[in-house]
Amino acid sequence: MTDTPLRPARLAPAGTEPATSKPAGTMPVAADHPPAGAGPGGRRRWPWLVGAAVAVIALGTAAFAATRDEPAPAPEPPRAFEGHFQLTVTGSRCGVPSVGPQELPQRAAGQFCLVDVAVHNSGAEAELLDPGAQRAIDSQGAEHPVADQALVFLNEPQPTLLEEIAPGATVKGVLPFDVPAGVQLSELVLHTAMDSTGARVPVS
Repeated sequence: MTDTPLRPARLAPAGTEPATSKPAGTMPVAADHPPAGAGPGGRRRWPWLVGAAVAVIALGTAAFAATRDEPAPAPEPPRAFEGHFQLTVTGSRCGVPSVGPQELPQRAAGQFCLVDVAVHNSGAEAELLDPGAQRAIDSQGAEHPVADQALVFLNEPQPTLLEEIAPGATVKGVLPFDVPAGVQLSELVLHTAMDSTGARVPVS
């Protein structure tokens, strides 16, 4: 048997490591990267977006509250038209026992119902609205004339309701009616004269 001489092992160059084999089927692993939006720029964006959303919600809530708290517009006062006159009822009250000065009061047979009115003359000439021609209708349908003496007492400080009304002018006054106790008025009938048709306006 012949001895075969042994060859010396080949050494790897200095500074190198032997290659290692990777298992089949493995994929290269990418370098770690932060997810989108997680970097410094992303951290700055999120607070801004949250703040904008809060501001929008706050503005919407404030607008809703302002709309909800707005009072409903007041209804127009009742009015009637007769000839060139427009009469508006601005208020009424019943249960008044007397009117006039304390030393010489005008007492009601039942009770006074006082109707506050504003009269506008839309004509081109001065005209007189006869206060004595006005009538009130109570809740039972009965008609009541103006109490003449009480009319003078109540309109003494502003007698324009008892005089001619200038064209385009509006005057205010009080029409008193002496009615039975417990009666409530439902309508006022505006007359430009005693024999006019009249226009009805509700009284509340």
